[in-house]
Amino acid sequence: MKRFFIMLCVLFVHFQSNGQILEDFSFQNPDIQNADTLTLQQVFAVINANHPKLQVSELGVQSAKASVLSAWGRLDPAINGEITSKNETDKFKQQTAMAELSIPIFWGQKISASWKRNIGLFDQDNSTSLNGESSIGISFPLWRNILIDKNRAAILKAEQLPTIADAAIIENRNELFLKSSEKYWEWSGALMKYSIAKNLMRLAEIRLSGIIEEHKKGERAKIDSIEMTQELLRRKGLLIKSRRDYEKAAIAVGQYIWNKDGTPALFPSDIVPTAMNEPLLISKLTYANDKEKALKTRPEISQIRGEISMADIETQLTNELWKPDINVKFAPFNTQSFQNGSQQIDYKIGVQAEMPLLLRNANGVKQQAEVKQQSLQLKESLLLRTISAEIDDATSELIASYQQYIAAKQENNAAIQMENAERQLLIQGESSLFTVNLRERFSAESAGRVVDALIQYHKAFSMYQWSIAGF
Repeated sequence: MKRFFIMLCVLFVHFQSNGQILEDFSFQNPDIQNADTLTLQQVFAVINANHPKLQVSELGVQSAKASVLSAWGRLDPAINGEITSKNETDKFKQQTAMAELSIPIFWGQKISASWKRNIGLFDQDNSTSLNGESSIGISFPLWRNILIDKNRAAILKAEQLPTIADAAIIENRNELFLKSSEKYWEWSGALMKYSIAKNLMRLAEIRLSGIIEEHKKGERAKIDSIEMTQELLRRKGLLIKSRRDYEKAAIAVGQYIWNKDGTPALFPSDIVPTAMNEPLLISKLTYANDKEKALKTRPEISQIRGEISMADIETQLTNELWKPDINVKFAPFNTQSFQNGSQQIDYKIGVQAEMPLLLRNANGVKQQAEVKQQSLQLKESLLLRTISAEIDDATSELIASYQQYIAAKQENNAAIQMENAERQLLIQGESSLFTVNLRERFSAESAGRVVDALIQYHKAFSMYQWSIAGF
């Protein structure tokens, strides 16, 4: 008996020392009381400020704004000039100098101002005085390109790009907030499960120490010591596993933490998540209002509607191809008579007309624009239905997870009552050590199911927030 008691003590000391080694070399040993907390909103703030995916999206906004600037560049004034001199058989024949400023107008008109000087010996009709000839003129469409033209279409389409890029930022942010919140709640739940396992381990250590003392006094059989040591080792394994789960969850959250310069930030090992709040159900009115708002404000809807607007502009432009292209040009100019040098104001006026005969290009381009427009409208209808289903599914999951939590909480309360009752029976000598250990194990397992239900609820709530673009 004495030998057995010595061996049991050695086993217990060996077990405790091995446990200490595991604690020393663990990645994290969470201490809820002394550690700083990291809230989910702080995680969101860091993601919003530093995450590379959002920085890429910000570059997309800059690119969209650059596209708008480039489109407006179609209306930039342009100046051109030319100087030529013509000699034949070593004799001067003609010298020409010309400068012109053209200014396109948004509504399709074009203003031009020019100066030219043409000094020649033969072509008197094109010749000017030494001071040259200046003119200002305007051209405007009479039929085609009145409502819209290529320049206006390019500008109007480009102006949709920043809206689409902004929606892409919101979409990416929502995705990152959803995924990070899911990892965060797994991290928070893992800490709660670690605490449960640690408390279960503490009970086993206290009970084993008491049994050893009772064994010394001859009040306990040796089988109780062996059974309790076995239970202690089982709970130690569960504690190690729960700590590993906590470390794994912390690493997953740390992947969303970045520095401002785009480098991964070092996730502190002495930081813990906040505890999960008690679940609450949303009302039917809140659900209805959120759904109605989401069907208008989800970023995917903003993107598809921006693309539909661009397709509408293309369709409007193709409708112009069926019209005759008729332009009027009018340009008054001042000149000096070549014969007597008198000044006078003259003008030039002209009409230009063009009309394709078969209209195959116009017909093909219009059909392509209409197909694209119809395709985007169908995608919008599909997207609206998908979003509606996502909101309904997230709401259903939220309700189910709440109900699961209530059931798990009730089960846990019953398990705790049975655990306390069984422990009291043990004190009275009406139960066994095995049964008490089993009751404690059942109680811890039910507490774990409560944590699982909490995790599922908070993840479901995050999914609901994502579905209504509520982040």
